This record gives sequence, C-alpha cells and structure tokens, in this order.
Amino acid sequence: MTDSERPTIHVVAAFTTDHQGRILMVRKSGSEIFMQPGGKPEAGEEPAAALVRELAEELLIDVDPDELVTWGRHEADAANEPGHHLVADVFALRLDREVTAAAEIAEARWFTREEAAALGDRLAPLARRMLERPPTRSQFRPFRFTEPIETARLRLRPITVNDVDAFHAFQSREDVARFMLFEPRSHEEMAAKVAEWSSHTALERDGDYLEIPVELRTGGRVIGHLYLSLRSVDHLTAEIGWGLHPDFQGQGFAEEGARALLQLAFERMRLHRVFAELDPRNDASVALCRRLGMREEAHFRQDMWFKGAWADTGIYAVLAEELSAR
Repeated sequence: MTDSERPTIHVVAAFTTDHQGRILMVRKSGSEIFMQPGGKPEAGEEPAAALVRELAEELLIDVDPDELVTWGRHEADAANEPGHHLVADVFALRLDREVTAAAEIAEARWFTREEAAALGDRLAPLARRMLERPPTRSQFRPFRFTEPIETARLRLRPITVNDVDAFHAFQSREDVARFMLFEPRSHEEMAAKVAEWSSHTALERDGDYLEIPVELRTGGRVIGHLYLSLRSVDHLTAEIGWGLHPDFQGQGFAEEGARALLQLAFERMRLHRVFAELDPRNDASVALCRRLGMREEAHFRQDMWFKGAWADTGIYAVLAEELSAR
C-alpha cells in the first residue's frame, strides 16, 4: 500500500534540545515508543499555535511562538497507529527549563544523540528521521526584522517603499556603484528594487536576506545601507555587505552599523560564521573588514566578468568565537 492509499495523520512536533545538545523525547501512556513532543492540531488551528498548546498540555511549559524555528513538513510511518502515514509540521525548540510529564505523557526524558539513536525500534520513525538533520540546525534562531536596531549614532530599521528617494540619492552615483554588481540605478529601477527588498522581512531559511537602511539617529537622514543574507542554516553562515553615500564615508558609520549586524548574527541568531564578498580593489571595504576582525580567506583571480572586464573577488570572514575573543 502506498502512502497515498494509507490513512494520513497530521501532527505538529518539536525537535527540542537543551544547552548541552541533548534531545527531549516523550513516551505516551501504554506505549514503549519515544517521540518528539507534539500532537494533532485542532480544526483551523495554525501549526505553531497547535504546538504551543500541546507543549502546555503535555509538558506544563509556556512557549512563545517566536521560540519555534520552522523545519518544514516531514513524512514518516506513524509510531502508535500501525498502517497510518504521518505528516508532521516540525519546529526546532531550544529549551533550558524543567518539563513535567502530564496529560497522556507517561515519561519525558532527555537523551544524547547517541542514546536516542540506541533506542532502535523504540524510537519513532519521525524522530529517527529528525536525528539525521545536522545538529547545528537546533542552534539556529531566526530573526524577524520588526523593530529598529539602534547604535550610538545610527538607527538600522526595516526598509519601506518610502525609501526610494533616499536610496536613489546614493545608488544612482557612479562612485558608489563602481565596485558594486549594479550600474548606477535610475529612479524607476530603484523603486522596483525597494519594492522587492521591502517584502523581505526575516532571516529564517537559506537565501533569505535583509536590505537595511542606515539612518542617522539625529535628523533621520538615510546615509546608506547594510545587507545581511542567510546563506546556510545547516552551516550557520551568513553574508554581510554595506554601502554609504560618499558624504558620510570615512566617519566610522559603516563600521558602527556592521558591528551591530555581527552582534545580531552571532548573539541573537547564534550563527557560526559571517563573510563578506568584495572587490579587492575596494580599499575602503578591505580596511573595514580588517577593523571588524575579519580575516582574508580567499582571493580569486579573474573569476568573474565584471563591467566589461575580468575582475577578482576577495572573501573576508569572521567566526563567532573569534569575535567574542576580541
């Protein structure tokens, strides 16, 4: 019998880890099978809301939906309903507080990955599949950009469609576009770009990115932008970039804003590595990378056709542990 022919059960589940990397498994009354905490959503209930409710009922804990990291929809054989096909919306959850088995849960226990794998047939098929995911996935924390980030002189805030003129003021300039992958942008091109960028508001999945206006706290003028792209959740890696209006270069603004983004990446999102990809002829950006503690990792010779000629690419990067040691 194929999966489509078998009765399907829809559930939500939490791949839950603690600060030691141990995994929380639960066992229902009358069963010897260990599985991830969770359960069946009620009619019309959103997956995250259903999981918050199930965790409160089964483990007596209150979880904020923002603590849940979406791992997508996964399929497996049902553990306690023979002949059924399981479809699960799985979320990662970092939990550093006590849990209490309640409702239909007979036992809630923390396992190392090796202990969980050693359960063999006592481990639910879905739980076994989740163990195959890279351990780094459980460390990652998504970032939803809803509130400004303020530094001593700057405000980094979500971009809006009202930022077209401010961005056009510097991205239309030859001296700004010189080392960028784009030519000076017309107002129409800028409007299309800002409309596109304003739809990107979170860093949750590979390829997500944020274009961030850099605004002076005094006066509110937009003087440039910062860029942060989530390149790999499995490898906890992001890319950072920047660009300022020439009138505001050489005053430490790019460094101030970039440091705030690095702090966000490493402390808030718990990433491992952040890199910058740049034109090695851009002396100002190279110097900024070095001031930020980023080391040169690569210099690719004539690896891309850039504005009518072959050009080099430089890669600079910093690890979380390197930045925290400074």
